[in-house]
Amino acid sequence: PDKIRSFTLLGSSGSGKTSLAEAILFASKVTSRLGRVDDGSSQLDHDPEEIRRKMTLSSKVQSLDWEGNSVFFADTPGFADFIGEAIAPLTVLDAVVLVVDATIGVDVTTRSLFQLAVKNKKPIIFFINKMDKERADFSSALESIRSSLSKHAYPVVQPLGAGASFCGILDLVDGRCFSNEGGKVQISSIPQAEAGNFRQAQKELIEEIAETDEALFERLANGEVLKKEEILPRLIQDIENEEILPVLAGSSLSGLGINLLLDTITHLVLPPSQLPPVEGVNPTNQEKEIRKPATSEGCAAQVFKVVSDPGIGDLFFLRNFSGNFRHGFDLLNPRNQTKERIGHLFIFHGKERKEVQEVTVGEVVAAAKLKSSMVGDTLSDSFRPILLPKIDFPTPVLSLSLKPKTKQDQEKLGLALGKMAASDPTFHFHIDPESSETVVSGMGEVHIETMMERLKNKYGIEITLGQPHIPYRETVTRKGRVQGKYKKQSGGHGQYGDVWITLEPRPLGSGFEFVDEIKGGVIPSKYIPAVEAGVREAMHKGVLAGYPVVDVKVTLVDGTFHSVDSSDLAFQIAGSMAFKKAQEETKPILLEPIMKIEIHTPSDFVGAITNDLNARRGKIIGMDQEQDLQVIRAEVPMSGLFKYATDLRSLTHGTGMQQMEFVRYEPLPNHLMSKVVAEKKD
Repeated sequence: PDKIRSFTLLGSSGSGKTSLAEAILFASKVTSRLGRVDDGSSQLDHDPEEIRRKMTLSSKVQSLDWEGNSVFFADTPGFADFIGEAIAPLTVLDAVVLVVDATIGVDVTTRSLFQLAVKNKKPIIFFINKMDKERADFSSALESIRSSLSKHAYPVVQPLGAGASFCGILDLVDGRCFSNEGGKVQISSIPQAEAGNFRQAQKELIEEIAETDEALFERLANGEVLKKEEILPRLIQDIENEEILPVLAGSSLSGLGINLLLDTITHLVLPPSQLPPVEGVNPTNQEKEIRKPATSEGCAAQVFKVVSDPGIGDLFFLRNFSGNFRHGFDLLNPRNQTKERIGHLFIFHGKERKEVQEVTVGEVVAAAKLKSSMVGDTLSDSFRPILLPKIDFPTPVLSLSLKPKTKQDQEKLGLALGKMAASDPTFHFHIDPESSETVVSGMGEVHIETMMERLKNKYGIEITLGQPHIPYRETVTRKGRVQGKYKKQSGGHGQYGDVWITLEPRPLGSGFEFVDEIKGGVIPSKYIPAVEAGVREAMHKGVLAGYPVVDVKVTLVDGTFHSVDSSDLAFQIAGSMAFKKAQEETKPILLEPIMKIEIHTPSDFVGAITNDLNARRGKIIGMDQEQDLQVIRAEVPMSGLFKYATDLRSLTHGTGMQQMEFVRYEPLPNHLMSKVVAEKKD
C-alpha cells in the first residue's frame, strides 16, 4: 500500500485531457505509440461512438508502473452530459489531476469539476496543458485558476517559453530541467541562463510552504536557508490538506511535463496507507463502522463502474479501501445480503488486460461476472460487514418518451434498459402509469442519444424518441350536489345503490378528502367504504380530458338502500356515477405541473436566459451571485421545459448549468386548456 497511488483525470471537453492520458501511458511504457483523439488512433477512446464524436463518453480505468509504484487512474469525460462517469471514479480514487487549457484558462466546466473535487475532499493537482499551442499563456492560465478556483494554487514548475517557443520545464522542488531533444524528453540540471529565474521562483514556493508551518516560517524569517528535506514533508501535508494546490504545466503532444506529473503524484501525494480511515455503517445494527487502510483490517471494497467486455461479460471495477481479497474469495454485498464469489481479477494497461490474483489496500481492479452487485455497492468480509456511503450521482435533467419500432423489440426492451441503467446511474427509465409509455431520462440529449445507439448496437433494438406525456391533473372550481343511482333488475336478486354527494374544491396541493355525513342509517355503514372506493376509482380519470382528479372534497350526504338488492358493488358503482356527474356540474379545470429551476450562468447570459424563461411562461423568483456566476431561480410550467437542458447550453455557449424539481400544480390558462382537451380527444 505504500507504493500505490490513484487519481482521477478531470478536465473540460477540449482541454486535451484524454491526450494527456495517452501521453501518461506512453511515458510509462504501457503503450508503444502515442495515441491521438483527433485522428481516431486513441488507445482509450476506441468506442465507435467516441471515434465518431471525437470525445470521451465513458471513464477508462488504467494502471501503470512508475519508479516502483503502482499507479491507477481514470480518464473521464469532460462533456456535461457524462458527468456521472467522472463522479464515480472521483469519489473512490485518492487524488485529482485537473487539466486546464493554456490557451483558454478556467471555463465553467472546469469550475464545476473543481467544485466536485473539493466536495469530495480530494487533493488537487492542476496541469496547464497545451503549452506548445499558439496563444498559450502560463501566467494568464494560472491567474484564472487563482481568481476563479483557489488562491492556494501555486506553481511547482516554471515553463520555458510558450507556443512554438515552448522548450522546457524547470522543476522547482527537485531542481531539474526537462527538455525535449529529438522527440525524447531529457532531464538535466538547471541551465545557467535560467538560474536566476529558477532561484527566485523556488524562493517564492518555499515561502508559500513555510507560511503553513509556524516553526518553518519563523526560521525563514530569521534568515535561515531551508533545505528540501525540511520543506518536502510540509508540502506533502499541505497538498493533502488542500492548503497548497500544486500547478504543473506541459504538453501532452510533445510529452514535456508528463514525467514531472507522474513524479509529483508518486512523491507528493500520500499513499492509501497514510490516508484517514473510511466510515460506513454496520448493515446489521446500523451503527458506525470504521475501516483503517491496513491489510490487517476486514475487507471493504466499492464498485464504481460496470462495463461489458465482449470476451468476458460484465466487468465490475472495484476500489479496495482495506484488507485483502483474492480470486476465489466469497465477499458479502450488504445492500442485498448476497454473497459474491470473486472470479477472475484484472487490471488494464491500455487496451490490454492483465490478470492478477490478489488485491491489497488502495488497488483498483476489475472483477468478472459478479451476480448481484451494481455501481455504488460495497463488498466486505461477511464476518465483519460494512456498508460504505453511496456514490452521490446527479439527477437526470432531460426525459424523452421511447417507442420501439417492432413488437419483438418491445418484449426485450425492459431487460436491456435495466442493464443499461445498472451500469450508468445517471440514466433512468420508467413506465408512465398514466400513458403506459416508456420514459428514459439522462443528463442531456447527447447522453440519451448515445444510450440509444448502444441499445441499437448491443441489443438490436431500434426506437423513436419523442416528448413525454405531461402529467396534467383535473380539479373542480365550485361546489355541486348530485345523485348517483344504480339500479339493475334481472331474474333473482338485482343490484341497488343510491347516493347523494357534494363535490367541492380544496386548496391546491391539499389532496382528497372523503366525509361521511349519513344520518339515521339511510345507508348502512357497511356500504360507506364501497361508496368511497367508487369515488376514488372515478378520480383516476376526470371527465374533462381523462387526467386524474386531485384536491377535492366529497361528502356523502344522503341516499337509499334495498334490503335485498343492495351490495358493496352496487354502492361502489353508484359512488362512481355520482362523482362523474358531479364533475360536470362543478366547472372542472386542468392543472399543470410547475417546476422550480435553478440556473448557474456567467452574467453575460442573464438577459437572454430571463427573456427565454418569460417566453416559456416562467416567473423569476430570485437572483444571487455565487463567486463570478449568477444564480437564477425561477418557476416554469413543465410543458415549457422540454429539452431545456439542450436549449440552455445553446443560449450560454455551453457554460450554463441547471437543476430542476417539481414544486406544485397550478391552473392551466383557459386558451391552453382548450388546446390540451382537444388534443386529448383527438
